[in-house]
Parts: sequence; structure tokens; C-alpha cells
Amino acid sequence: MKQKALPADLNGQRICTVFDYPWKWIERPVDDPQAEWKTNDKYPIKPRVLWSRWQDAATLVGVRFGSSTRYAMIDIDAGSAFMDRIDDVRAALETIGIVRTITLRSSWSGGLHIYCPLPQKYPTFSVACALKQALEAQGLALAPGHLEVFPNEKSYGRRWLGEFFEYNGHRLPLQPGTGSCLLDDNLEPLARAHDLSFFFALWDNAVLSNSHDEIAEALGVARANRRRFGRRSKGKMADWKEDLERVISEGWTDHGQTNEMLKAIGTYGRVFMALSLFELAEYIQQTAQDSPGFFQYSRHQDDLPKRAMAWARAIEKFYWPLGTTPLRQTKTLDDVCFERAIEAQARIKVALERFWEELEGLAIKPLAKRLCELAKCSQATLYKYRYLWHPNEGGLDKPPEEPPQPERLPRRVTHQPEGITADMAAVLAQIRESLESTENQGVTRLGGENEVCNLKSPDLKNLSPGGEERGCGGEKRLSTGWLPSLDWQPGAVGDCHA
Repeated sequence: MKQKALPADLNGQRICTVFDYPWKWIERPVDDPQAEWKTNDKYPIKPRVLWSRWQDAATLVGVRFGSSTRYAMIDIDAGSAFMDRIDDVRAALETIGIVRTITLRSSWSGGLHIYCPLPQKYPTFSVACALKQALEAQGLALAPGHLEVFPNEKSYGRRWLGEFFEYNGHRLPLQPGTGSCLLDDNLEPLARAHDLSFFFALWDNAVLSNSHDEIAEALGVARANRRRFGRRSKGKMADWKEDLERVISEGWTDHGQTNEMLKAIGTYGRVFMALSLFELAEYIQQTAQDSPGFFQYSRHQDDLPKRAMAWARAIEKFYWPLGTTPLRQTKTLDDVCFERAIEAQARIKVALERFWEELEGLAIKPLAKRLCELAKCSQATLYKYRYLWHPNEGGLDKPPEEPPQPERLPRRVTHQPEGITADMAAVLAQIRESLESTENQGVTRLGGENEVCNLKSPDLKNLSPGGEERGCGGEKRLSTGWLPSLDWQPGAVGDCHA
């Protein structure tokens, strides 16, 4: 594999190897905080150019995430109520194995960036899921302009409709002249607050401290929850219970085992004793104090009640009592196919209504080609619903008429997006009726795999875009239920955050 030309400076090499995704990089003038972040979508940034931009005191530069990442970052804006909950943020990170972080002032504005160096590269979307679920389990709800995570749970693009998304972008740390500096646990600048080599020394220490095993397990659980599948099969329950009992009975045997022990105790209490939040926290605290070695090795005796509650919140979010209904309901393949069928027919109907004069009189081949362009569908999909448009099926005898609004929608109906037009709602209603009376209404097997970028939003704080990760529509190649307007154009420019 061809190696990229790195800068000669060792710190520059570290910047380029850690923040190594070159596409859709962002920049903004330093002296104009109100200026918009601009995304460069013309070419990838080369490592030496990235290092040069980092050294330029007149321009801020930022990057995004690819399909895998060796770090995560939490952004807390100045003036946010979450500035008083830094300890809760750190406790949430510890529940997924991230015990050592690096805190920076992001800029002169006083916001915070909490970097989470990871022991190795992990799937980016899984890291995003774990961060979001860990924080929300502690009552830390993500909110743009207040508390955000990088990487984010980006939207899924449907490639067959030309959708592409990137992960949100963020500025690079410790750029000269930006006000970014390293902070201690009391949020005061360190003696070497602007030293990039010291930043990477702290980074290497955090990599050694953060637990690969705990992080890997947390990512698996978080991604499974995101996909809405059950976590474990019934055949493994007895072994799982026995393993937890063995861990709890042995207790502490050395320093640094508190998080592992509290998690095991809490998981056992939740799954096999059906304890809820406050009962679970009390059980974790009492069982920990009764376990061998706690008072000898645990350094968290004073804050045990707080940590027990943090683990209770996290575990209640991820697990449920054995034999009960899973916390998240699944969506069947039939439901998804039904929704995609509605979408496809609705797009064809609306195309016929809006472009009737243009389509009338065309031969079948150019008519089908033009309808595919207008309705954003394949010819296979178009011919599946030929009764809507084909002259031999009576589809072009007259323009489609608007049916009356139904009093009650069927159970399996895609949620109607905000801003949908009245004519679209009427078309949807008519198609639902036809679907329920027609058998074998299938959908095409066209699907998307990789999302890259769709950038367009009035909100300048968030880059809503996407890496190469497959999502809940992409893996099965199924629609997620979004219904576009016919004047929608792919590949526009979106929002960014730094």
C-alpha cells in the first residue's frame, strides 16, 4: 500500500496520523467567529497541507471521521448547563471503558473539548452509538449548541436516491492563536497548556489506560441496541449467570477493578433479579461493600453511592430482566417493505400530477426514462407499478385525481414528514388503500452501502454528513421511510460544527 508523505515535524506526523480522514475538511477564519465554516468537497487534504493549515494562525481547520476511528470527542459549549456536570460526563465514559480523557478549552469562548483516545481503531458508527447511549443513560441528553459527541450518529443515506452523508466535523486541537489550551481537572490551564507534544504524551497515557475489552463489549451492546435486536440468546443465560456469580464472589483482587466489579454486580441485579433504578443502585452499593477486597483495593469508597447510581442508570438502559419483553421493539421486514412500496408509488403518482403536460404524448420508452428521473426510482420499480402510468394499463387516460382523506390510517404507515403537501397526503392515502387490496406488492432490491456527504442545512453548528458506515437502511438495503419532494437535489452543502 502506498504511504502518504507525512510532515518532517514529529508533532505534525502525529496530527496527520490521528486525524487521518482527508475528505470534506472544514475551515474558517480565526478573526471572524461569526463566519460560517466552509466545507472543501473538491479534493482531499494532504497530510503536509493539513499540518501547514494547523500552523496557520489566521485560519481554523477541522476534520471529519471515516469508517473507523482511534478517538472520540465530547463538545460542551460555554454557558451550557452541562458545564456543571463534567464529573457526570466522565462517569458516563467510564461505564464504557474510557477511564482517561484529555480536557481542552476549545477556543477563547470558553467551551470544552473532552478527547477520548482509544486503544485501537474501532468502527466509527459503533463508537457514536456507545457515546450517545452512555451519556443518555446518565441523564445527559445530547443537544446542539450545548452537548454534542464526535463522532455523531449520522443520518443514513439511501444511495439509490442519491443521498450521501458525512459525520460531523470538528476543529483540530491546540491551533496557535485560537485560545485552545490544555486544562487540568479543575478546568484551569496547565503549565504546558499549548504544548502539542505534551498533548500527545497525555494521549499515549490515555491509550494505555482505557480498556480495550470493556470498550469492545460496550460497542457491541450499543450497536445491537441501535439495530434493535435482542442482546443474548436464551441458551447462553445459564453460562452468563454463572460467570457473573463467579466474578462477584471473587471480589477485588487488585487496584483498578472497581468499574468492572460494579458493572458485573449491576448486570446481575438487573437481568437475574429484575431490579429497577433505585433498587439496583442500592444493590450495587451494598453488594460491592460486602464483596471481598473492596475496602482493601477500591479507591472509590467515598464516592461509591454516586458511582453505583451511574452504573444503575447505564445498565438499566442496556439490559432488561430475564423473561421480560426487550426494551426496544423490532420492526419487521414486512413493515419496511410496505413503507418502501408506499414511497415508490407516491413518487410516481406525484411525478404524473406535477409534470402531466410534459409527459403526455411521450412514447413508452422515453416516458419510462423520464418518470424514473422524476420519481427517483429504477425501471424495475416503475414497471412493478405500471398500472399507475402505462398507456396500455390506462394509466395515462387522464390525470390522477385526488382521493378524499381517510378517517383512519392503517397500522403500518410511514410517519408523515413535517411539511408534506396536501396533494402528497392524498396520494399516500390512495396508495395505502390499493396496497391493502393487492397481493405480492414487492419492492426493488436496490440499496446503498456507503454514505459520504449531503451537506445542506441552515444550522451552521452541525455538519450533517456521513462516512463510509452502513446503517439501518444500508445493510439490508431497505428504506428508512423518508419521502422526498420531487425538487430535491442530492449533493448539496450542509452544516458544520466546531
